[in-house]
Amino acid sequence: MQTWLNACERFLTLVAVVMAFAMMVLTTADAVGRYVLNRPILVAYELTTNYLMVAAVFLAMPYAYRGGANIRVTFLVERIRGTTRLVIDYIVQIVSVLYVAALVVATAQQTSNMLNTNTMFTTVEWPMWPGHLAVAIGLLVTAVMMLVDVGQVRKGRSSLFTEG
Repeated sequence: MQTWLNACERFLTLVAVVMAFAMMVLTTADAVGRYVLNRPILVAYELTTNYLMVAAVFLAMPYAYRGGANIRVTFLVERIRGTTRLVIDYIVQIVSVLYVAALVVATAQQTSNMLNTNTMFTTVEWPMWPGHLAVAIGLLVTAVMMLVDVGQVRKGRSSLFTEG
C-alpha cells in the first residue's frame, strides 16, 4: 500500500509541477499578447483559474502532507506529555481523516453533478468537471495517506505531526 501511495504522490506531484509551469507560460504569453501585441489569449483566464491553478494546488496536496506542510497550533499540545498527548494525537489524526474524506465525497458529488448536467464555462464551450475531478483526486490520495498514517501516530511518525 505504501509503495502505491508513494507512486501516486510522485505522479500527482509531477502533474502539479507541469500544471504550474503551464500556468506560468500561459500567463506570460497572455501578458505579452495583451500589452505588447494588443492581442490577449481569450481563454487564458478560464484555463488558469479553473484547470491549471486548481490542479497545481490540489494535486500537490499529498506531497505537502508528506512533507509536513500542515498548519498547527502547538503552544498547548507541546506542553502535554504521555498518554494524554497520544490520545489527543489520535483524535486529531482521525478527525483530520474524516474531514478530508468528507471533502472527497463533496467534491466527487460536485464533479458527478457537473458531468451529468454537462456544465460548461460561460465564455467557451469547455466542461467544468475536470477541475473538480483534480480536486477530488488530490484529496482522495491525501485522505488515504492520512488513514494509513493512523497506525504511525503511536510511533510519532505521522506526517500530520511532522515539522515541515
